[in-house]
Amino acid sequence: MIDLKNFDAVIFDMDGVLTDSEPLWKIAMEEVFRSVGCSLTREDFQKTVGLRIDEVCEFWYKEAAWE
Repeated sequence: MIDLKNFDAVIFDMDGVLTDSEPLWKIAMEEVFRSVGCSLTREDFQKTVGLRIDEVCEFWYKEAAWE
């Protein structure tokens, strides 16, 4: 367990500035889309880099609708 009393501040990196989170997003999206019957790959997700997750879902639903 981390003792939070030892920290003066915490930085949350939600947009990939400090850590490149894009590869992790691609893994997660591949698994989630596969779970609804949409077999997209990490390479496919290059088309939606930089979009919000709602925009990603809308884009891929138009391209490869799932049930």
